[in-house]
Amino acid sequence: MRQIAHTGVASLSSWRWNTHATPPALYEQWELSFMLRKVAAALSLAGFLAHAVPASADVISNPTNSDSLLYLSGAPVGGQQTQFVGQTFTASITGALTNFQFTLNSSTIPSLYGAVYAWDGSKPTTMLWQSPVVSGAAGLLDFSPVGVNLSEGQTYVAFLSTYGIANNSGLATVADCLPFAGCNSNSIPNLGKMVFANVLADGPTWTSVNFRDATFSATITSAVPEPSTWAMFILGFAGVSLLAYRRKQHGSGLTVT
Repeated sequence: MRQIAHTGVASLSSWRWNTHATPPALYEQWELSFMLRKVAAALSLAGFLAHAVPASADVISNPTNSDSLLYLSGAPVGGQQTQFVGQTFTASITGALTNFQFTLNSSTIPSLYGAVYAWDGSKPTTMLWQSPVVSGAAGLLDFSPVGVNLSEGQTYVAFLSTYGIANNSGLATVADCLPFAGCNSNSIPNLGKMVFANVLADGPTWTSVNFRDATFSATITSAVPEPSTWAMFILGFAGVSLLAYRRKQHGSGLTVT
């Protein structure tokens, strides 16, 4: 039970804290108020960080378009059996592949698709993403993958393909450049090799082109924690702080002498 003893009129300076003498209801209200202030501060800070810390992006890009060696075939007819043309690249940061681009300098192909796979040095392995079938008209082909998470230092391949599309036909020339003819693609960090695959009786056979690089770009965006993640992280610290404070203050409260 709280005990109050006094002689004469108690002044403000005569009050001192003792937890055992603090009414339980008052102490619980103080704790609740403290936690609510922490929650409000955490949510405010989370919202601020979500807007103040933008995602960073790295672009691997070879914009030079000075030639077209490889023909992408709409169907394996006669000597035209190339149904895959792409470019390998190494992820410069860990993050999401949010965009990649190729260019067709000419095309009579009705349709094709883009895809991203892991690359083991000689062929694609695990499929990470494949687009719906899109128009194969000449010009810039812009793809925006979703859910393609890349690891820094790992090699991947992005490519255009007509493989498996029924009733397709025609040919397309894929834009590229020659490093020894005014193209600096050999000096572009993390840009790999231009690759293609001919579809033979036993399936696609992949080949690397050492003296050409596709006109190509890949954008990798680093991950930024969601506001809810920031909030939970900060609230965790708030809870630890409250626990430490309660232990420190245990045994102090308000009595009057």
